[in-house]
Amino acid sequence: MSLFPPPPASQDLRDWSDMELYAATVFLEAEGEPEEGKVAVAWVIRNRIDAKTTTIREIALAPWQFSCWNPDYAGQRKVRLTVPDPERWASCWRAAVGAYYRLLPDPTQGADHYLNPVLTRQTRSDHSLPRWYDLDRVTLRVGRHEFLRLG
Repeated sequence: MSLFPPPPASQDLRDWSDMELYAATVFLEAEGEPEEGKVAVAWVIRNRIDAKTTTIREIALAPWQFSCWNPDYAGQRKVRLTVPDPERWASCWRAAVGAYYRLLPDPTQGADHYLNPVLTRQTRSDHSLPRWYDLDRVTLRVGRHEFLRLG
């Protein structure tokens, strides 16, 4: 038996607790990343919560902020959350809880954005990075992600 419940069976996100949504966001965004990468994604969410004094739900589900919740990702999201690898799922829960309750240090130095530059270039028609990307504001590179402090 795991300390961490599996993703909710309901695809209706209104049925999910904020922590389930937090862990799922970390899982969908950083499942294949090293532990530090999962923690870094969780801290970006935490840093945004602090900056905007708002909820996990509002941050995670804000339009076009976390690609895993974009409408065009619904099919992949459903498949990946149906039977997640238990160890990876638990790792993402630990990262989410650790960042939320500040039990783990912030490896991003306050980052509030991140991206996978290779994937981003591949998915954009002009192969560019977003306008908000600023190499001078990168605070951490881990796995396939770069983390930036823009706020």
